[in-house]
Amino acid sequence: MRSVSEIGVILKGLIRSYSQIFFSTNYFFAGLLLLITFIDPSIGIAGLVSALVAVLLSFLINLEREAIIKGMYGFNALLVGFGLGFYFDISITLLLLAAIAGFFTLLVNITLQGVLGKYYLPYLSLPFVLSMWLVLSATWQLTSTEINQSSVYLLNKIFKVGGFNFIAIHDWWLKHVTSNFVNGYFISLGSIFFQFNVLAGVLVALALIAYSRIAFSLSVIGYSVAYFAFLILGIDLTTLGYSYIGFNFILTAIAIGGYYYIPSISSYLWSIAITPVIALVTTGLVMIFKSLGIPILSLPFNIVVLMFIYSMRFRMSVSGLREVVVQEGKPELNLYSHQSFTRRFPNYGWVKIKLPFYGVWTVNQGHNGEHTHKGEWAHAWDFVVLDSNGKQYTDEGNLATDYYCFGKSVIAPADGEVVEVEDGVDDNPIGEINISKNWGNTVIIKHAVGLYSKVSHLKKGSITVRVGDKVKFGTKIGEVGNSGRSPYPHLHFQIQANEFIGSKTLKYPIASYIVNNSILKTFDYPLENDQISNVEANASLKALLNLKSGQVINWVVEQGNSKEHVSWDVGITYLNKLFIQCNKTNSKAYFELDDVYFYFTYFEGNKGSLLYKFYLAAYRIPLTFFDGIDAHDSIPVNKTFGGLILYLHDFIAPFIQIIHTDYSVRVWRIGSEFDTQGFKFVSTIKGKYLSKTHWEEKFEMELHTNGHVKFTHKQNKTVAKCEI
Repeated sequence: MRSVSEIGVILKGLIRSYSQIFFSTNYFFAGLLLLITFIDPSIGIAGLVSALVAVLLSFLINLEREAIIKGMYGFNALLVGFGLGFYFDISITLLLLAAIAGFFTLLVNITLQGVLGKYYLPYLSLPFVLSMWLVLSATWQLTSTEINQSSVYLLNKIFKVGGFNFIAIHDWWLKHVTSNFVNGYFISLGSIFFQFNVLAGVLVALALIAYSRIAFSLSVIGYSVAYFAFLILGIDLTTLGYSYIGFNFILTAIAIGGYYYIPSISSYLWSIAITPVIALVTTGLVMIFKSLGIPILSLPFNIVVLMFIYSMRFRMSVSGLREVVVQEGKPELNLYSHQSFTRRFPNYGWVKIKLPFYGVWTVNQGHNGEHTHKGEWAHAWDFVVLDSNGKQYTDEGNLATDYYCFGKSVIAPADGEVVEVEDGVDDNPIGEINISKNWGNTVIIKHAVGLYSKVSHLKKGSITVRVGDKVKFGTKIGEVGNSGRSPYPHLHFQIQANEFIGSKTLKYPIASYIVNNSILKTFDYPLENDQISNVEANASLKALLNLKSGQVINWVVEQGNSKEHVSWDVGITYLNKLFIQCNKTNSKAYFELDDVYFYFTYFEGNKGSLLYKFYLAAYRIPLTFFDGIDAHDSIPVNKTFGGLILYLHDFIAPFIQIIHTDYSVRVWRIGSEFDTQGFKFVSTIKGKYLSKTHWEEKFEMELHTNGHVKFTHKQNKTVAKCEI
C-alpha cells in the first residue's frame, strides 16, 4: 500500500511538472501539455526523462512531499529536457544526457530555493536557464549526438500527429491565415515547449483557454504589447526569435497579471507596463550573450519578474495591486477566493476590541456627540445603564449610588498590557464636575503597536490593575464611578494611538456586539441610544459545533427509498486549520470557530457529496441566540456556479463581477426559553446573475442539545441524521 502511495507522489509530481510551466497544478491541463510535447518525439521523450529523474530524486532525498506533488522540482528539469530534445535527435546518449541534466537541474533548483527563499522570492525558471547554459556548453564537445532536424520536416511531424486531416488543416491555415501577428502569437506559445510551429501553438492556446480564461487573455496581452513594442522600437521580431516572446513576454504577463498578484485592472495594467521593460532587457541581453554563443532563454523574464516582486514589497500601501497570499494555482481561483475573503472578512487581522462591560448598556453619547465628543476626541462612547422606563437611576438621582451603572464592573475589552493608571480622584457629587482632572480615574491598555483602549471616570479606589499587568478580555480592571468631568455616573470608552491620558481618539470598530437584543453586529460602531451588549455564545450550541480533530461523524442518509451510510473525519493541518473530510468522496471542508460564529472558509472535492451540501447550509452559523437572529454571507461563485456562465464570466471577472452567491440563515429555538431542546437553522443560497436570482437552494438543520442532528436538503428531499 505504501509503495502505491509513493508511486502516486512521483507520478503526480511528474504530470504536474508540465502544467507548472504555466504556474498551474491542474492535472487535465498538464495532460494536454504532455501530449503536445510529443509533436516532436525527441523533445517529448527527453523532457519526460529529465523531469522523471528530477522528481524521483527529489522523492528519494526526502524533499517536501507537497512541493514534489505540485511539480515544483520537476518543471525546470522538464524545460532543460525540452531544450536538449530540440537541439539533438533521439538516442541513448540524449536520454543519458537528459537524465544527468535532470539531476543537475534539481540541485540548482534546491540551491536557488534556499537562496531566494530567504527573501520570500520564487526561483521561477532560473534553474532551467543556468542548467541549460552549462549543458549546452558541454554538449558542443560531444560527438555521439546528432542534431535534431525534425523541425525542418514540419509536414512529417504534422502527419504523425493527425494524419491527412491535419495536413489539410495546415494547408488551409497557410492559405487563409497570413497575418504575422496571429501566426507569431501561436509560434510564441509553442516555443515555450521548444515547438516552433503554429500547430503546437494552437494546441497550447486551446489547452490554455480550457484551463484558464484569465491566463489566456494575459498571454494575448503579453504577446501583443511585446509585438507592438518591437515595432515602435524598430526591431525586427524575427531577428530575436519567437522563443524570447514565448518565455519572456507571455509568461511575464501571466505571472504579474494573474498568478503572483490578484487579477484586477491594476494587475493587467502592470503586466502591460512591464512588457516594454522586458523588451528592452531582452534586446540588450541578446547582444551581450550573442558574443558568448549561448541563448538568453528566459533570463529576462526571471530578472524582471523577480525585481518587480521584490520592489513591490517596499510599497507603503498595498491598495490596487495585491500580492496573492494563499496560492491556489489558478488565476480564477486566486481571484474568486480573494473577492470572497475581502467581502467576508474586511477586518481580518484586526485586534478584536469588545465592549468593556457585561450586560446591557445604553450609548448615552456616541461618535461626534453633542456634548464632549468633538474635534480630536470625537470617536468615543459614553455608556450608562437604563431601566425599563428609560431612567438611569432610582429615587431622585441625587446620589451617585442611585445610578444603576455606579459601581458596576469594568472589564478589559481585549488582551493587552496595562500602560497607564490614574487613581485617587474623588467621585463628584451629582451635577458637579472636576475640570482639573478632566478624565478622572483612568486605565489605559496597550493591545498592539499604535492601538490602545482607555476607560475613564472610574470609581475612586476601585482600580484593580497596575502598570505592567498583563490582562485578558474580561479581566476586571475597575468599577464605574463619577470622577473627572462627569456630572453623573457613566463610563467613557475610547480607542487611541498612544498611551497618554488626554490623547485624541482613533476611529476603530467594536469587533462584535448585539444591538437592542435583535441585531448582531461585527466590526461596527455603536450609535447613540443603542442598547448594546457583548456577544455571549450559547454554551450548548458552541459545544455541539466545537468539532475536534480525531472526531468521527457517522451519517445515515435517506433519499426516497434509498439509504446509505456516510462517514466524516475531523482533522487538522500542520498550520492548525481544522477540516471535515468525507471518507467516501475524499472531499474536504475547512472551518473555524470563534465566540460569534461557526463558519466554513474553503471547500475542495465533490460537489455532489453530502459534505458539500453541509458546507453550503452551515456556511456561517451564529453561536449566540435571540429571537429573530439571522446571518448573511457571500459564497465564492466558483464554488456554486459552473458551466458556460462561469466560463464566460472568467474573462471579465478581473474587472467586474456580475454573478454572485448570497447566503442567509435564520435561527429558531426548539422548545421554550426555559426548556431549550436545540436550535433549527434554515439556510437559503441564492445564485444571482445581474442582481436577479438565477437559482435558489434551501436547507434545514436541527441541532439538538442531546447531540442528535438532522440535516435536510429541500430541493432533492435528502434527509441525513447523525449524532455528534
